[in-house]
Amino acid sequence: MFKTHSPGWLITLLLLPLAASAEEAATVAVEVEAIQGELPASLEQNIRAHLAIERLSGEPAPMSSRLQYLHRQAQEQIEAALQPYGYYQPRVESELTKTPEQWVARYRVDPGEPVRLDAVDLNVTGEAQSDPVMKALESSETLVPGAVLEHAAYEAHKSRMRSLAAERGYYEADFGRQQLRIDPQRRQADIELRLDSGPRYRIGEVRFGESPVETSLLQRYQPFQTGDPVTSTRLLDLQRYLVESEYFSRVEVQPLWDEAVDHVVPVDVALEPNKRTAYKFGVGYGTDTGARMSARQHRRWVNRYGHSWDALLRLSEVDSTVVLQYNIPGEVPYTDKYGVRASWESEQTDTTDSELTAIGGFWQKQLGAWQQILALDWEQERFVLDGEQSETNFLIPGASWSTTHTDNPLNPSRGYRFSLELKAASDALLSDADFVQGLVSAKHVLTLTDRLRLLSRADVGATAMENFDIMPSSHRFFAGGDSSVRGYGYKELGPEGDNGDVVGGRNLLVASAEVDYLVADSWRVAAFYDTGNAIDSATEALKNGAGLGVRYLSPIGPIRLDLAVPLDDDGFRIHFTLGPDL
Repeated sequence: MFKTHSPGWLITLLLLPLAASAEEAATVAVEVEAIQGELPASLEQNIRAHLAIERLSGEPAPMSSRLQYLHRQAQEQIEAALQPYGYYQPRVESELTKTPEQWVARYRVDPGEPVRLDAVDLNVTGEAQSDPVMKALESSETLVPGAVLEHAAYEAHKSRMRSLAAERGYYEADFGRQQLRIDPQRRQADIELRLDSGPRYRIGEVRFGESPVETSLLQRYQPFQTGDPVTSTRLLDLQRYLVESEYFSRVEVQPLWDEAVDHVVPVDVALEPNKRTAYKFGVGYGTDTGARMSARQHRRWVNRYGHSWDALLRLSEVDSTVVLQYNIPGEVPYTDKYGVRASWESEQTDTTDSELTAIGGFWQKQLGAWQQILALDWEQERFVLDGEQSETNFLIPGASWSTTHTDNPLNPSRGYRFSLELKAASDALLSDADFVQGLVSAKHVLTLTDRLRLLSRADVGATAMENFDIMPSSHRFFAGGDSSVRGYGYKELGPEGDNGDVVGGRNLLVASAEVDYLVADSWRVAAFYDTGNAIDSATEALKNGAGLGVRYLSPIGPIRLDLAVPLDDDGFRIHFTLGPDL
């Protein structure tokens, strides 16, 4: 009988692939939890971000020696992860176990008591000591004695001091001292930040590049004077105003720090002229207007003085308009302008049939948060109301004031718009009759919860006129339509004539309340209630409507589809509109 003896090294060699195969089949799991209670999510996330072994979570396990090595590094890595949050003496319990299917690295953490701030010294020296905005940096809501030390808050305040100094023209600002002293045993930390601002730089010569308009006009776009302190806000405002002028396709504003003399720095404005003429075409549909189209020619500059020209054509099933307008920049050209205009408008609805020709001038000026427009227009109007044809001539001086405040023009969570319009005429000044008329309009958006908004609006108008029968239809009040009492058609509401046709009223009262709810990133559903009417006296009844709607938040503003029901009559209306909420 023969016996075969195999060497031990050969058996080991044969078994190694099997062992490796079993080890490769196992995956790695990493568990991080609190020893007591629950570990704050921010701490757990930062711990996992620091743990090298976490990168193997869910992956096939490497050699056990590699796992053991990574596991031994965990204590130090967890301590490093907790320090930015002020925890310098944590207790960590760790274990690494093996099952046939999985390696489990388990870490149980008690962060311990955090380090708290004791002495906090935030100081600004140099010229910035007389700058109230910079002096405000000497206090902080987060860096106060007794607060938990958070390294992110400390670094954020340092960054804020640097960036604000640069923004306000302290080009040489630097920290004389920046210390964060930590005593883990006493659980205390001291902060000392001393920013030496150095001198404040001032704006010198502003050098404009190639331009199709006079330099003297461009200088009126400057929201600052030579010698004013350099601030990023002022320079960015100049860039924005020049872009909005439409004279240029590209504008870059840069202070030339290397050319500063005695802390006065020149400013370079690189300009790339725009195309002189722009054309714009559009098509659309609105419930009030039906199918519509528009075409516009805009001459961005007519001459070296920056005058501009607009020609606009709008056609729809209900009204058609032609407008020619010549614009002259005002003293503050980014807000103010003068102009003359001529227009022709034709409107045909179920209640009115009119043709209006007008010529006049206007002056637009910004008064703080308010935009003021003063105008004088001569109007000739031919119109048919209640089967009777009329022709009128009026010279109408008018004034309007409007203001808008919103956190987001296309999708506001809060904001308001308010406007007041006044107009008048006198039979002693090229007009067929005397009248005075005013219209107040307001809109408001209020966020109630993260997804729920309340939108409200109101329009109140009044007319003083003895013989209202000769008032042209364009200056009468009507109600009904997309932006009035939904549930009723465009200009469907108002006093009626002898033939039963709506002829419009002296006064207007319309109000609306709407709530909408965000159901998805770009979709809202809405419910609304409208009330109002065009009336001749306070005793006349108001009409009411209510309904439901859907809003799609498109890149160019909300698109609205409403189903409205008149509460005082039969039927329903579908309204489709596009435009901002304010």
